[in-house]
Amino acid sequence: MGISQQKMINVLVIHHDELVNYINARFGNRNFAMEVVQETCLRLLSKNSDDFDQVTAPLPLLKRISMHLAIDLYRRDQLIGQYFDNTVELPDLIEGIQPEQFTLPELSLAKHQYGQLLIKAIKDLPTVCQDVFILTQLYHFSQNEAAEQLGITRGMVAKHLTRALHGLIPALFDEQ
Repeated sequence: MGISQQKMINVLVIHHDELVNYINARFGNRNFAMEVVQETCLRLLSKNSDDFDQVTAPLPLLKRISMHLAIDLYRRDQLIGQYFDNTVELPDLIEGIQPEQFTLPELSLAKHQYGQLLIKAIKDLPTVCQDVFILTQLYHFSQNEAAEQLGITRGMVAKHLTRALHGLIPALFDEQ
């Protein structure tokens, strides 16, 4: 008997800091580790519930998925680094480029509308869910740090983060 997608996401939220520490121990970069765990969450959200029917041990599976994603992202970054010089300063790089080459009114409008949609979705969340989401996802607080900041338990942070992520799914994956 497997588990549901909801339970997989709950396990990911509850063990978020553990997964970040697991990836950080291997790659030595906490920001990279947080990015990997965030990507793992997005992958879980894009899967069908049927994909988890055979899962009996969710945490080891999440560790394995996270590690494979970390390796893929690390290799991608290494490959990109071979072809692009990231030591070039941005002003030097864009000198001589005409701004009108990049002004696409439709793209700018779409970006603005999507941003407004996300802001509205975040504002529609309950207050504590908003606070937890902002602290953990925008300010990169660990769940323990967010719990301390808000004066709640880490378990409550995990529950509020799960609720926030589920509240934002329609805005993030809207077909329009």
